[in-house]
Amino acid sequence: MSSERPEHALLRCIARRELGSEHTISLSELVKGKPDWNYLLRTASDHGLVPLLHKHLNRQVRDLVPPAVQARMKQESVENSQTVLRLTGRLLEIHKTFEENGISVASFKGALLSQLAYGEIGLRQAGDIDILVARDQVEAARGALTSIGYQMSRALTAAQFSSHARFHCEMTFTRDDQQTIVDLHWGLAPRSFVFKLEAHEVLLRRETVSLAGTQVDTFAAEDLVLYLAMHGAKHLWQSLEWIASLGEVLRAHPTLNWPRLLERSMRARAARMLALGLRLVESHFDIKLPENVFATIDSEQEMKRMAITIQAELFAKHDSPVSTETNLYNFKIMDRKRDAVTSMLRAIFVPTLSDWEALTLPTTLHPLYYAYRPLRLSKEYGASLWQRLSRS
Repeated sequence: MSSERPEHALLRCIARRELGSEHTISLSELVKGKPDWNYLLRTASDHGLVPLLHKHLNRQVRDLVPPAVQARMKQESVENSQTVLRLTGRLLEIHKTFEENGISVASFKGALLSQLAYGEIGLRQAGDIDILVARDQVEAARGALTSIGYQMSRALTAAQFSSHARFHCEMTFTRDDQQTIVDLHWGLAPRSFVFKLEAHEVLLRRETVSLAGTQVDTFAAEDLVLYLAMHGAKHLWQSLEWIASLGEVLRAHPTLNWPRLLERSMRARAARMLALGLRLVESHFDIKLPENVFATIDSEQEMKRMAITIQAELFAKHDSPVSTETNLYNFKIMDRKRDAVTSMLRAIFVPTLSDWEALTLPTTLHPLYYAYRPLRLSKEYGASLWQRLSRS
């Protein structure tokens, strides 16, 4: 990667919890080379790395950073910290409300992942609140959220909600004029993306950690690693921060039960996804992984080759992939080819929120959405493909 842009090399350098002496020297040399600061900050934001960039530049090479850039990073980091604190307060309120209503819940991603990976809640760019409940407690969770001021972001009929709950894995709620967004999960992936780590099993294995002085439940370490590997794979690993947070979670758990993780990945039909995530971490960090890991889940080194390609294209501008690209990608990362076929068919025919927004049908005609969706997709992706061909 010696020929890559210096800004990209700089972001690879700071995408970690702490810098070793080698990274500190590299960072100093890259900053002395006078990078394109506007491009650097814009790309850092795209990859969720502004808080880490500000932390390491401020600690290591502050005198080499132009004052205007320092001021901009400080402002963005302060705003991010304020948002993280607000969301953390909302998360703790939700946990308390769910506990009072007898609802088992586990938090993941967001500020909690930032603390687990980087040691501070404000070192990931703020987004939304993600919580997991059991499928049979979704209605109770929805009522609890409503009781403290949240509303479903999209009104659904009973038939639509039943269909959504059966095939999908989450519903969005908002509050504070949509400034607070909560993703209520009852699964870890939609059925259009085969991943068999079951929510009720994750909830049974959840662990308690301290967040802002309050005890909250989150995923067990092995479940968290497997989920992060799946999440990155599902979204084509388009963010460097996803690689960084997975690597730092691994570093923070030196006693991780690797046989349990590998066995769980195979039961979840996600061994290749785990292998790809670990290959990306291996190429980015100086983390020593057990020797037998890749012999078990990537003996042909297919995911190693794929990781090399992903790393090389990490900073390329990515359009939203069309369905054919996603389907071909799924054939590479899923353990079973028939799972990729199942995912493709479900993605084509199972209606989503977008379909219900695009066409309003009475409840008695709800089954027609299964015919309407492929028609809408063919029009949408046909237009997208034509635009790409025209640009080419």
